Amino acid sequence: MRDRKRVEFWQVGISLIAFSMVLMAVVGHQSGIDVRMRSFIYKGLRHLELPALALREGINRALVLSRDKGMFLEKIDSLQKENVALRMELNRVKEFYGSEGYEVSPYLAAEGINFLNATVIYRHPGWWWRYLTIDKGRDDGLKRGMPVLSGENVVGRVSIVEDATAVVELVTSPDLRIPVIVEDTRDVGVLSGDGKGNMSLFYMPRKAPLERGMKIATAFAVGNFYPGLLVGTVDGPEEDFVEGDFVTYKVKPDIDFSRLRRVRILEVR
Repeated sequence: MRDRKRVEFWQVGISLIAFSMVLMAVVGHQSGIDVRMRSFIYKGLRHLELPALALREGINRALVLSRDKGMFLEKIDSLQKENVALRMELNRVKEFYGSEGYEVSPYLAAEGINFLNATVIYRHPGWWWRYLTIDKGRDDGLKRGMPVLSGENVVGRVSIVEDATAVVELVTSPDLRIPVIVEDTRDVGVLSGDGKGNMSLFYMPRKAPLERGMKIATAFAVGNFYPGLLVGTVDGPEEDFVEGDFVTYKVKPDIDFSRLRRVRILEVR
């Protein structure tokens, strides 16, 4: 049986060699056949090569997209850092120098801003609108009271710090009260959550009603919390909460807390 297979193997091999020699002899004298033969072989091999080419092209595109995405995210990070710095500097300018006649240096302002990226690792269903846990802690330089942002908007502040994790108290928590300022009117009030995803702005003067869409920002430096950070947007007055000369307003968060996966802890050096 083995001898028979060997004979068949040699027969096939000799036949292929003979065919190749005849083909070379013919092709050597007729260039037209050579071109057609090469074209035929190329077309046949091209179909076999397509999956490999497609895979290589896909890998190249993925690498380019990954590189471009990384550069894009770095650019966003830089712009958000500069924007936060500008807002904080602008708030200081308005308070101490007025809104005109003072030149701000965005580069110098952004120099002292540092972001520490963190991932949300836990949210208890019973405290959904009050607290969340992140994967950064004391070992990463976190301190109690540090502001936590998503983009340029305040998520909350660091409340409890462990070695490798930290608990963040959200702006929608009723236990967190933040001094804030209405950017358009410069009226100062207190912002607090209701534990259900909503926020209220207290102590706004009735004689200067606020308009829907006005931006709310932090007002004072409290501990490690800094003024000039965006908190939310005025959503209209709460008709049931009018006391004397003051009105309470509903404030809408500019963050989708239900989709919050990553945050940034702000550090000012």
